[in-house]
Amino acid sequence: MEYKRITLDSHALIWYIHEPSRDRLSKTALNVIRGAEKNGVIYIPTIVLLEVLILLGKGRYPISFDVLLKEMEENEVYKIASLDSEIVKMVKSLDQFELHDRIIAATAIVKKSVLVTKDRNISRSNVETIW
Repeated sequence: MEYKRITLDSHALIWYIHEPSRDRLSKTALNVIRGAEKNGVIYIPTIVLLEVLILLGKGRYPISFDVLLKEMEENEVYKIASLDSEIVKMVKSLDQFELHDRIIAATAIVKKSVLVTKDRNISRSNVETIW
């Protein structure tokens, strides 16, 4: 299964970039991310970057946030999706989720991408997800 446009939730991003944690990704999620890296676009909502910043700051993963951010900014496949008015309008309609999940789901919808997430609440909604 190949998707040209995906959005990553925080856990999907951190588990993908930290190779020893990749086994925590489903095979489908791993293949979809790899496929998008080769032939697509991967959206990273700014709230995901902030959540990863906090996780890395706690020392749970031996990854430099500054290096990660620089690599994403230099790789044309990765698109950092800023919180803009279009996403904010979509957030308003997703009131069944916590704020950070609303922003992540809204980003996927606005960017017309599938959301790679293990979050069951989001997966049970109308947001297109894979895991």
